[in-house]
Amino acid sequence: MLNHRKRKAAFLSLVLLITCYLLWTQRPVTIIRAGSHAEYDPGFVLKEFASKDRKFEAYGILVDHLALTEWGRIHWYLDHKEELKNLYHIPSSDGYNITFWDIGDGFTDFASSGDGDMYCLPPIKETEKHCVEKNMLMSVDYEQGYYEKFSFSKSEYYWITMPDGKLVRIKNAL
Repeated sequence: MLNHRKRKAAFLSLVLLITCYLLWTQRPVTIIRAGSHAEYDPGFVLKEFASKDRKFEAYGILVDHLALTEWGRIHWYLDHKEELKNLYHIPSSDGYNITFWDIGDGFTDFASSGDGDMYCLPPIKETEKHCVEKNMLMSVDYEQGYYEKFSFSKSEYYWITMPDGKLVRIKNAL
């Protein structure tokens, strides 16, 4: 009798876990804000990136509910690349860095941050709440003529796209 209860509890736990996972993965990604770092902070563009020979721009995108896995995040980006370009003009340069930030608990003011490690945008309305706690979900880097590189916080690996479109996972040298 006890063995039967354990099996039933294990089975129900497994069904619950699978259901939660499927519900989580079916939720759409919501883009909260998107734009160029130069729009948010005109002092951000460094002289070496503003040369006539090389056009480089950095972008920040605040999202809610990006995929849980690196593979899922990369494929979401690849599937929505044209949408980002059409709706937000990201990217609009030959070389770029796109950082996807988690919206987390929402916008807060800089003063209420515990450690001061915030990603801030210009306020849309008269409010002090225009920052989020930094939680980088994914960074996409590209320089014209090379490959797209996908990196993730706290990961010892990064991914690159090969000329044939395949994804390759590489261990960081550091």
